[in-house]
Amino acid sequence: MELYLNRVTKQYGNKIACDRISLRMKSGVYGLLGANGAGKTTLMRMICGVMTPTSGEITYDGIDVRQEAYRDVLGYLPQNFGYYPDFRVQDFMMYLAALKGLPKNPACERTASLLRLVSLEKESKRKIKTLSGGMKQRLGIAQALLNDPKILILDEPTAGLDPKERVKFRNLISRLGQDRIVLLSTHIVSDVEYIAGEILMMKDGQILHQGSRDEIIRTIHGKIWECCVPETNAEQLCTEHTVINLRNSGKDIILRVISDTIPRENAVSAEPTLEDLYLYYFQEEAEQ
Repeated sequence: MELYLNRVTKQYGNKIACDRISLRMKSGVYGLLGANGAGKTTLMRMICGVMTPTSGEITYDGIDVRQEAYRDVLGYLPQNFGYYPDFRVQDFMMYLAALKGLPKNPACERTASLLRLVSLEKESKRKIKTLSGGMKQRLGIAQALLNDPKILILDEPTAGLDPKERVKFRNLISRLGQDRIVLLSTHIVSDVEYIAGEILMMKDGQILHQGSRDEIIRTIHGKIWECCVPETNAEQLCTEHTVINLRNSGKDIILRVISDTIPRENAVSAEPTLEDLYLYYFQEEAEQ
């Protein structure tokens, strides 16, 4: 089982949205992390065959993305998941199963099984418009799994969900990655930090880093600092450096700072996190 991207590029006029991306993915959860505009959605749409690359190739076990056989192994939950609000949950699943060519009896069994998997079996008779945001996203996962895909593409699936729903969603995605390739795109660091076996850091249409959480965090060792300063000096330090967070400590303030060099004499090097790595590469977006 291997999804292979070979120098995949997408260009719009003078703008390059994805720039010669090469990847090899096997079963497991891959977190695609990047700010809005990094090229994540364009990359995922090309992997799904929704968008044609300007150059390069995408294959799954030798099957080209343009072939019908490729669609048979693909499941996709786009960022803006479309649904029919007056459909009941079960009817919606059966409708999509029919579009995917599943016979009625297997479709009924598959629908019941998937609604149990995403904890929506008790909501099967409800109209979709009455579901919560988290329920709608779980329904989106269920419809993407109707054809039992070997590749599951999820574009910003937890956007707008409350923390409790996000945890449920992450746990579900983690289970799904045991026997398929799951590519999860997000700009929410915690969504991928604990469930992705491999993280892809994307910026300006390129993959900056690829590896486990610990592997890619090592790239910013020595660039994260903590220092304690009087309150009167904190504002100046905030204007000179990217400050990840600050907290009061009596009359002083303790700041966590991103800097390639020591930002202040009393600063000490701190152990970096994945959030630190994200902010290191996307400082401009964080400051807007």
